[in-house]
Amino acid sequence: MNDVDDDGSTGSVGGGEGRRVAGLVGELLGVLAEKVRSAGPDAVRVLTEEELQRHQLSWFRAGWEEHARASGQEDLVGPDRPPARLLPFPERPRGHEHPSDDGG
Repeated sequence: MNDVDDDGSTGSVGGGEGRRVAGLVGELLGVLAEKVRSAGPDAVRVLTEEELQRHQLSWFRAGWEEHARASGQEDLVGPDRPPARLLPFPERPRGHEHPSDDGG
């Protein structure tokens, strides 16, 4: 059942829950703003998606190399080894297309 919020909008979540979430997000942003203010703008760095992916890949590779060393297969990984060949992604069966697959 849809409730009508104080501003006249409708939603599937009750107005009380929406206000609670909005309050929590507002509080979180306030704490973040205070931390940025106290640290100073020069001490704050925002990561790009590419930097985050590079960090995660580095972390994954380090873990994989540690696993290989622990299992006695260290010759299978390392910077001098060619990267693994990616397997092709299977085609989706007809009728299981995602709405974003329409080319838009």
